[in-house]
Amino acid sequence: MNIFFACGAPRSGTTWLQRILDAHPEVCCSGEGHFVRRFSSPVAKVVNTYNQSLTVEAKHVYEGSPYYGAISQSEFDELVRSFILQRLGARADARTRWIGDKTPGYTRDLGQLHRLFPEAKIIHIVRDPRDVVVSRLAFNHRAGYREVFTPGAEQHRKAVESAMQMWIDAVRAVDDFARARPKLVHELNYRDLHLDPVGETERLFRFLGASAERVLVEQVAAATSFEALAGRKAGEEDASSFLRKGVVGDWKTRLDPETAELISQSCGELMRRKRVAA
Repeated sequence: MNIFFACGAPRSGTTWLQRILDAHPEVCCSGEGHFVRRFSSPVAKVVNTYNQSLTVEAKHVYEGSPYYGAISQSEFDELVRSFILQRLGARADARTRWIGDKTPGYTRDLGQLHRLFPEAKIIHIVRDPRDVVVSRLAFNHRAGYREVFTPGAEQHRKAVESAMQMWIDAVRAVDDFARARPKLVHELNYRDLHLDPVGETERLFRFLGASAERVLVEQVAAATSFEALAGRKAGEEDASSFLRKGVVGDWKTRLDPETAELISQSCGELMRRKRVAA
């Protein structure tokens, strides 16, 4: 089975990416497993405590020769690998040849995922950080933070700074990983995916090695368009929906000039490198 992981800064289009991947009949992409942060890391703490207790018993009870040795890194990795494979396969069927999970935070965990699955491919989607900030503000507003769109308000400042920093950290982490393993990483530009959904979807499937026949790609692109997923035209906003608006460049009308300039100054070098700025 071919393994992949999809990631990106929060509010960068990772859910759209997951829907596109999952729409291919030979690809199964679930979301969000959070396999490292919610399973591997907590289990590592349990294993460390277990190993420490064995060390104490070995010293005080078994004179340095216990019956059980400490759990090794390879044994721990096999435990985590088996768990992830079981979870990944939960939705797979007889047609599935590529199987993966979309979790935005995998940008922070690429090293561990690579150790567990050396051949696994990484798919990264990157979006204009100004639109990422707008999407984050809208998400927070929907969650009840009513002053999040008010320039100068503490809620606004914290949300903007948090979204910017997560975007920077995510992009840099994937860049660092890709420099050492360029053949394992495919990066999509959110704006390009909007402008040419068929072409970008075709390139995505070709990267995986999945069938990229034109008719199939067109069907997937149509089934995962904003209109198909949200039930309304792109640009028709529903502030209560996770699929809020489905447009590129929303920041031009939603961000005040000072906030837009702050983001451009903080993220400008990476924005230019990633060609995400309109």
